[in-house]
Amino acid sequence: MQGRDPASPQRDPAAVQAEIEQVQQRLAASIDALADRANPKNAARRGLDRVRQAGGHLAEEARALLAGDPVRRGSSRLVPPDEGAVLVSGEDEVVTEYELRQPPSPVLLIGVGVGVAVAVGVLVALRRRRRR
Repeated sequence: MQGRDPASPQRDPAAVQAEIEQVQQRLAASIDALADRANPKNAARRGLDRVRQAGGHLAEEARALLAGDPVRRGSSRLVPPDEGAVLVSGEDEVVTEYELRQPPSPVLLIGVGVGVAVAVGVLVALRRRRRR
Protein backbone atom coordinates (compact mmCIF):
# COMPACT_ATOMS: atom_id res chain seq x y z
CA MET A 1 0.00 0.00 0.00
CA GLN A 2 1.28 3.46 -0.82
CA GLY A 3 2.41 5.68 2.01
CA ARG A 4 0.37 8.86 2.10
CA ASP A 5 1.96 12.20 2.78
CA PRO A 6 0.06 13.76 5.70
CA ALA A 7 0.64 17.23 4.23
CA SER A 8 -1.12 16.39 0.94
CA PRO A 9 -4.74 17.43 0.54
CA GLN A 10 -7.29 14.75 1.31
CA ARG A 11 -9.05 13.12 -1.57
CA ASP A 12 -12.76 13.37 -2.02
CA PRO A 13 -14.43 10.15 -0.74
CA ALA A 14 -16.80 10.10 -3.74
CA ALA A 15 -13.84 10.24 -6.15
CA VAL A 16 -12.11 7.42 -4.24
CA GLN A 17 -15.31 5.35 -4.36
CA ALA A 18 -15.69 5.98 -8.11
CA GLU A 19 -12.07 4.94 -8.70
CA ILE A 20 -12.59 1.75 -6.67
CA GLU A 21 -15.70 0.91 -8.70
CA GLN A 22 -13.83 1.44 -11.98
CA VAL A 23 -11.03 -0.88 -10.84
CA GLN A 24 -13.60 -3.48 -9.76
CA GLN A 25 -15.31 -3.29 -13.17
CA ARG A 26 -12.00 -3.73 -15.02
CA LEU A 27 -11.07 -6.63 -12.74
CA ALA A 28 -14.48 -8.29 -13.28
CA ALA A 29 -14.14 -7.90 -17.07
CA SER A 30 -10.63 -9.41 -16.94
CA ILE A 31 -11.84 -12.36 -14.88
CA ASP A 32 -14.76 -12.92 -17.27
CA ALA A 33 -12.38 -12.85 -20.25
CA LEU A 34 -10.05 -15.35 -18.57
CA ALA A 35 -12.96 -17.64 -17.70
CA ASP A 36 -14.17 -17.46 -21.29
CA ARG A 37 -10.71 -18.34 -22.64
CA ALA A 38 -10.30 -21.21 -20.16
CA ASN A 39 -13.71 -22.73 -20.88
CA PRO A 40 -13.06 -26.07 -22.67
CA LYS A 41 -16.13 -25.67 -24.85
CA ASN A 42 -14.97 -22.27 -26.10
CA ALA A 43 -11.40 -23.51 -26.59
CA ALA A 44 -12.72 -26.42 -28.68
CA ARG A 45 -14.85 -24.02 -30.73
CA ARG A 46 -11.86 -21.76 -31.39
CA GLY A 47 -9.79 -24.77 -32.43
CA LEU A 48 -12.55 -25.95 -34.75
CA ASP A 49 -12.80 -22.48 -36.27
CA ARG A 50 -9.05 -22.51 -36.95
CA VAL A 51 -9.31 -25.96 -38.56
CA ARG A 52 -12.25 -24.82 -40.69
CA GLN A 53 -10.35 -21.74 -41.79
CA ALA A 54 -7.27 -23.80 -42.70
CA GLY A 55 -9.50 -26.32 -44.50
CA GLY A 56 -11.14 -23.51 -46.44
CA HIS A 57 -7.74 -22.27 -47.57
CA LEU A 58 -6.72 -25.80 -48.56
CA ALA A 59 -9.97 -26.32 -50.47
CA GLU A 60 -9.47 -23.01 -52.29
CA GLU A 61 -5.90 -23.98 -53.18
CA ALA A 62 -7.04 -27.43 -54.39
CA ARG A 63 -9.80 -25.88 -56.50
CA ALA A 64 -7.34 -23.45 -58.03
CA LEU A 65 -4.90 -26.29 -58.72
CA LEU A 66 -7.54 -28.41 -60.42
CA ALA A 67 -8.91 -25.49 -62.41
CA GLY A 68 -5.43 -24.46 -63.49
CA ASP A 69 -6.04 -20.95 -62.16
CA PRO A 70 -2.73 -19.07 -62.54
CA VAL A 71 -3.64 -16.32 -60.05
CA ARG A 72 -3.74 -16.85 -56.31
CA ARG A 73 -5.42 -14.40 -54.00
CA GLY A 74 -3.03 -13.16 -51.37
CA SER A 75 -3.84 -11.27 -48.24
CA SER A 76 -6.26 -8.39 -47.89
CA ARG A 77 -5.58 -5.43 -45.67
CA LEU A 78 -7.33 -2.23 -44.75
CA VAL A 79 -5.60 0.90 -46.02
CA PRO A 80 -5.57 3.70 -43.45
CA PRO A 81 -7.15 6.92 -44.71
CA ASP A 82 -5.05 9.98 -45.45
CA GLU A 83 -4.52 12.30 -42.52
CA GLY A 84 -7.46 14.63 -42.14
CA ALA A 85 -9.72 12.55 -44.42
CA VAL A 86 -13.31 12.02 -43.38
CA LEU A 87 -14.73 8.58 -44.15
CA VAL A 88 -18.38 7.64 -44.09
CA SER A 89 -19.12 4.24 -42.59
CA GLY A 90 -18.42 1.50 -45.13
CA GLU A 91 -16.05 3.55 -47.29
CA ASP A 92 -12.86 1.94 -46.01
CA GLU A 93 -10.45 1.02 -48.77
CA VAL A 94 -9.34 -2.61 -48.80
CA VAL A 95 -6.34 -3.69 -50.84
CA THR A 96 -5.99 -7.32 -51.88
CA GLU A 97 -2.67 -8.57 -53.13
CA TYR A 98 -2.52 -11.27 -55.80
CA GLU A 99 0.39 -13.37 -56.90
CA LEU A 100 0.98 -15.47 -59.98
CA ARG A 101 1.23 -19.17 -59.39
CA GLN A 102 3.39 -21.55 -61.32
CA PRO A 103 1.40 -24.29 -63.04
CA PRO A 104 1.52 -27.54 -61.09
CA SER A 105 4.07 -30.04 -62.22
CA PRO A 106 2.85 -33.39 -63.59
CA VAL A 107 4.59 -35.17 -60.72
CA LEU A 108 2.56 -33.16 -58.20
CA LEU A 109 -0.68 -33.93 -60.01
CA ILE A 110 0.15 -37.65 -60.11
CA GLY A 111 1.01 -37.55 -56.41
CA VAL A 112 -2.29 -35.87 -55.57
CA GLY A 113 -4.16 -38.44 -57.67
CA VAL A 114 -2.43 -41.35 -55.96
CA GLY A 115 -3.11 -39.82 -52.55
CA VAL A 116 -6.81 -39.43 -53.34
CA ALA A 117 -6.99 -42.99 -54.67
CA VAL A 118 -5.35 -44.36 -51.51
CA ALA A 119 -7.66 -42.33 -49.26
CA VAL A 120 -10.75 -43.57 -51.12
CA GLY A 121 -9.45 -47.15 -50.92
CA VAL A 122 -8.93 -46.87 -47.17
CA LEU A 123 -12.41 -45.41 -46.67
CA VAL A 124 -14.02 -48.20 -48.74
CA ALA A 125 -12.10 -50.85 -46.79
CA LEU A 126 -13.18 -49.34 -43.47
CA ARG A 127 -16.83 -49.23 -44.53
CA ARG A 128 -16.72 -52.88 -45.64
CA ARG A 129 -15.15 -53.87 -42.34
CA ARG A 130 -17.89 -52.07 -40.38
CA ARG A 131 -20.65 -53.81 -42.34
CA ARG A 132 -19.31 -57.25 -41.42
